[in-house]
Amino acid sequence: MSIKRNHTKPHTPDWSLSEQQRTAVDLLVSGRNLQDTADAVGVQRWSVSQWVNHHPGFRAALNERRRELWADLVDGLRALAPKAVQVLTEALESEASVSAAIHVLKICGFPGVTIVPVGAVDPRMVAAEMEMAENEAAHASEEAAVAAKKKAYFRATDNLQYGL
Repeated sequence: MSIKRNHTKPHTPDWSLSEQQRTAVDLLVSGRNLQDTADAVGVQRWSVSQWVNHHPGFRAALNERRRELWADLVDGLRALAPKAVQVLTEALESEASVSAAIHVLKICGFPGVTIVPVGAVDPRMVAAEMEMAENEAAHASEEAAVAAKKKAYFRATDNLQYGL
């Protein structure tokens, strides 16, 4: 993917999003798949896939929206916490079912459980993570090539040594 450059700072990548991309972020966060999102914003599925996998600004915006959505959901669950505590209180005094109340409390993190969406929200961090992943993949393929050469070398020397 070619990187657009900021006109006022030519050495700084421009990861700003188009209106289509901002709409795509909202659609993906709301649960739409790549094809439905592409159809809705008028591009090919491949374009949305490229944005998701190779555009640091898009990925950062997607991560940010996921965090915002998660924060809203957690706030809603926390609003249920007093009711869940009341159910537990009543359950201690009777034979009521407490399963749902316990699940709400666990989700809210009361027993120490926290679930938070991950991913950088700064395009520069996303770009750095993407570059590091690419470097690791390149390094892994280089190591595999060296291992294959060593294996072929040892096989050849065994063949020569043992007349195989």
